Amino acid sequence: MKKILKLSMVLLGALFVLIGCSSEAKSEFVFDLSDINQKITYVYDKEKDSISSVTFNLIYDISKSKEIEEKARSTQKLIVDDASGVEGVKVTQSDSAKELKITIEVDLKKFNYEDGKAGAKAPALYSSVHTAVIKKNDIYSFEESKKSILKEGFKEVK
Repeated sequence: MKKILKLSMVLLGALFVLIGCSSEAKSEFVFDLSDINQKITYVYDKEKDSISSVTFNLIYDISKSKEIEEKARSTQKLIVDDASGVEGVKVTQSDSAKELKITIEVDLKKFNYEDGKAGAKAPALYSSVHTAVIKKNDIYSFEESKKSILKEGFKEVK
């Protein structure tokens, strides 16, 4: 019994060391307009400056007017249609009387950043990804991507 307890303690200690040494980080950026709030979340390796995934959250305030609601639903349909069948992309959506939420998760390990066919099929998606994720020296660079979206007017959430 004591051997099992000792072994468990050693394994638990090793697990804490591995978790503590992880250089994975998350960073969020927001862009607010009167009828839409946008958030981009990056998951990246600090040491390698390499992004593994990016998530786009769009929240439309549809309570303000019927016109905004129609525009939001049209955008929602475009995004869902664009992203369907694109490898590494997952879209979720929800809505209430006040808000329409769209979340686009892009797993950069599976997503083909330079796929011309998919880019032609899903131009809005690929345009967004190419603005938010910048490739430098064959990696998706967090620092370069951060510069790109700050130029677009996003603000970093501290």
